[in-house]
Amino acid sequence: MTVTLLRLISRLPYSILHGLARVLAWFASRVFKYRQHVIRGNLERSFPKASDQWLRQTERAFYRHFADITLESVKHFSISNALAMSRMKHQNVALFDEFFNQGRSVLIAGGHLNNWELYAMSAHQSLPHDVMAVYKKLSDDKMDAAVRDSRQRFGLEMVRTIEAQAWMERNAVGDAPKAVVMGFDQSPADPQKSWWTTFLEQETAWHFGLEKWAHTFNLPVVYGHIYKDRRGFYHTRYELVAEHPHEWSDGAILERCIALLEADIQKHPAEWLWSHKRWKHRRPENLQLNERAPFTSQSQLND
Repeated sequence: MTVTLLRLISRLPYSILHGLARVLAWFASRVFKYRQHVIRGNLERSFPKASDQWLRQTERAFYRHFADITLESVKHFSISNALAMSRMKHQNVALFDEFFNQGRSVLIAGGHLNNWELYAMSAHQSLPHDVMAVYKKLSDDKMDAAVRDSRQRFGLEMVRTIEAQAWMERNAVGDAPKAVVMGFDQSPADPQKSWWTTFLEQETAWHFGLEKWAHTFNLPVVYGHIYKDRRGFYHTRYELVAEHPHEWSDGAILERCIALLEADIQKHPAEWLWSHKRWKHRRPENLQLNERAPFTSQSQLND
């Protein structure tokens, strides 16, 4: 029933969906107070010098943004390829050509900024590589199957987290180079098996899979900046992080991706996923806090 209803809603035009998003944002923030303590707590700790007025404004802007991308993601159940491509542009894709011509697979690091679902649906058509995205299975089997089918309609391959290592061992090196999309910014399950560093003013645990795969398979790492152009329209600009991972020390690639993500969030604070319980872990006493190295990205140089 839920999937059927979502498929029906997905056929509405963007103008109506965005109208519904305004209503959803109001109810989520004012009536249901959806994860309000998580959102406000995350913002307060990430921007400790911000005024109460700024925090309230950013919180309200987040609810509006989150409602937009929620309804826009519903649209993906029936969106056409042409419409998806018109609403997510990909810039600096020539970065991938040399790697593709060399037969090298690539890792694409990205955060939960703006409409990452639309990014996933449009990446395969925009890059020379076949694209795979690592994802965590939803608890509802029917919803998981429906979402997975909608994401894969235009060529993207979805691989569950628990199956990703085996997939990489089979496909990371071979005759058909892949681009592997990894949303690396969510909280890891095990704080003992995490990389710990400072992020948005807080001690933060990170999945080490991106770093591990880069070194194991010597894969170039590219970061995808996802920006909102206007309501419902986005673009992704790619930036090379590491061409030869074997030349990098442990943790350095991950640290650079973290720095890029942090800079994007600080420029557009309402557009990250603040409702996620990102800081639910505390650093175990036996693990060190890795120091952040100063870093200026190409995007910062272009600003």
